[in-house]
Amino acid sequence: MSDTTLKSRAAALVPALAARAAATEALRRLPDETIAELKDTGLHRICQPARFGGAEAPLDEACDIVATLARGCSSTGWVAGVYTDHQILIGMFDPRAADDVWGDNPDALVSAGFTPGGKNERVDGGWQVSGSWEWSSGCDHADWLILGCLLPTGADGAIEPNYCIVSRADVVIEDNWHVMGLAGTGSKNLHVEAAFVPDYRALPFRLAGAGGAARGQADAPALYRLPHPPCVPFLLAVPSLGIAESLLDAVIELMAGRSSRGVRVAEHQTLQVHIAEAAAQIDTARLLVMRDTSEAMAAMHDGRELTPLERARNRRDHAYVVRQCRAAVDRLFTTLGGQGIFLDNALQRKFRDMHAMSGHFALNWDVAATTYGQVALGLDPQTNLK
Repeated sequence: MSDTTLKSRAAALVPALAARAAATEALRRLPDETIAELKDTGLHRICQPARFGGAEAPLDEACDIVATLARGCSSTGWVAGVYTDHQILIGMFDPRAADDVWGDNPDALVSAGFTPGGKNERVDGGWQVSGSWEWSSGCDHADWLILGCLLPTGADGAIEPNYCIVSRADVVIEDNWHVMGLAGTGSKNLHVEAAFVPDYRALPFRLAGAGGAARGQADAPALYRLPHPPCVPFLLAVPSLGIAESLLDAVIELMAGRSSRGVRVAEHQTLQVHIAEAAAQIDTARLLVMRDTSEAMAAMHDGRELTPLERARNRRDHAYVVRQCRAAVDRLFTTLGGQGIFLDNALQRKFRDMHAMSGHFALNWDVAATTYGQVALGLDPQTNLK
């Protein structure tokens, strides 16, 4: 299936996702109907390896597709971005890991809890993993989960964070997700007791930062040779584009037909300036995403490593994209006046979702900006770029 086809299918789903957005928020997870639509259209396999029937879409095109879904429903866009991120990450593991996940069920979905932790012990052939993890977006529909686990896999047995893949059967989900924004993502807590993880389903964070197991395979697709932290989190940033772009369209349509005291609101210069500034911020964000992701894909095709400054730039832009989109959303929301605060106005949900999204650690501007400044000035970054 071509990436163009996936983009058009995502666009076709937007009206239905928008109509279901309030119900998605109330349910505090994606509705079964939404998951069924994603599966019917192949949008649950955007970056899944082609050998399992996935689209294996380049990162730049995957980002465009995810942003499109977010135009209809922020939570759906976020969860789609998370699932797609995990497809790329699994492609960086020993190929046997992907065989476990998709060999018997090519439609399998993968959620995660990435914060490293757990009580983990060495056993024959792998690891026994126990612990609790937070923020697992889309976990209710997941068949597998990736957990951040601290394992002695570093030099001389040093403890280091690893991604470990476990079956849904080994996980208990705690229904604790009661939030003011992105409520439909169902980003709940996970609890695991003595789950077995074979060695090939564990991948050190440092190797994912270097393209994982795929880096050493000459014929491995470029998508799975991307350094994960500097590149793949664009999939978490781009739902902000969908939110901002859809809010801009809605405000323009609304204001074009509104009058106040006999004067068309569209004739107010202040509104015109707000529209222009918001549009410029959104365009800037989109251009950064497309530049950074297409250049990263080109580097992988050419067999070139990203430089430290490129890695820092990408990390900067993950956060800056969201920062710009949030500023645009705030600017646009002020134009709504008192009408914007009613809970039956769908636009206030976009405002809340945008602010919830911008709180994600991977999208934190202060951390990302400091890191870029350190690298640009020739200093050692305090944040690991790999």
